Amino acid sequence: MPLKSFSPLYGRRILILTHAGCDVDALSSAAAIHFSLKGKARTIIGIPEHMNNSSAAFAKNLKLPFTVNPSLDGFDALLCVDFGRAVMAGSYGDKLDSFRGEKFLIDHHSARQDIAPQKNALVKSNAISTTEIVHDLLKASKVKIQSRAYLCIAAGIISDSSSFMVADHETFSIMAEVMRGAKASYAQIVSLFSVERDLSEKVACLKACRRCRIFRSGDAVVAVADIGAFEADAAGALVRVGADIAFCGYSDKGSVRVSGRLNNAWAKRNGIGLAKDVFAPLAKELGGEGGGHAGAAGYNGKGESVEPALLKCVGLVNGFFSKKAGNASQVKEYS
Repeated sequence: MPLKSFSPLYGRRILILTHAGCDVDALSSAAAIHFSLKGKARTIIGIPEHMNNSSAAFAKNLKLPFTVNPSLDGFDALLCVDFGRAVMAGSYGDKLDSFRGEKFLIDHHSARQDIAPQKNALVKSNAISTTEIVHDLLKASKVKIQSRAYLCIAAGIISDSSSFMVADHETFSIMAEVMRGAKASYAQIVSLFSVERDLSEKVACLKACRRCRIFRSGDAVVAVADIGAFEADAAGALVRVGADIAFCGYSDKGSVRVSGRLNNAWAKRNGIGLAKDVFAPLAKELGGEGGGHAGAAGYNGKGESVEPALLKCVGLVNGFFSKKAGNASQVKEYS
């Protein structure tokens, strides 16, 4: 049976750990738990390696307590939020494996996780955000949810739903409740984690547009680019300027990373999902780890060049549409 409430954590000293490169949903999930379990458990929020700019702004504006690269010593339980594979903890992956205390997990990515036993895990891959799952667990635990916790839940949902572009009716139902509890307007909540894009991010997105290779598979326009940084943002930029699906990545010191983004409205019409149809088979074929969501996913692997992985992504997209059409389609590259 999966985790049904937070009661197994009561009376313990717990490290609530996010994934490396902590985003707003991960930080908000950890903070909502931290605030709501006060008096029932001793909790510390831990972030491996670093957090993204939006999370840093959110933490600063709400004065959220957290520790970067915390020691795992002295904790008798570990609660991982917003990730289900040890590799997503970056340099903490090995530390998770060797942690001797009890492990718990809450996530909304793939149900395939390698961190906690089933009875200590709750993974809902159909949830829009991890904060939605945290909300439901807090309600099931019958704890008093503070206004700051409601605010965190709202921020996580807004962020991971891309401002409700991928929301469902459950999302709006929860949002109505948490906004009342947060006593804040939508604009006030968004302002807490909104950041001006810095120069390097802007340049990376523009470089992706300049460097991208453009392919056509059936009616799909697929763009790929080898970019040195901000690969997720660059892929999103390519979608905004016209690509149906975009893959951006880089190679560094024998490691390869690829991020994918797609046009959600187009994807729903065509039934393709990045995690299931591209990155999971990519990892199976090339080795490494691939996962995420239908509209936003990524791959981490080994290699001296990112180009083979990028072109394989194009091939997998073409394979999806060939299978759907019942015949092999040719990929056309535009020069």
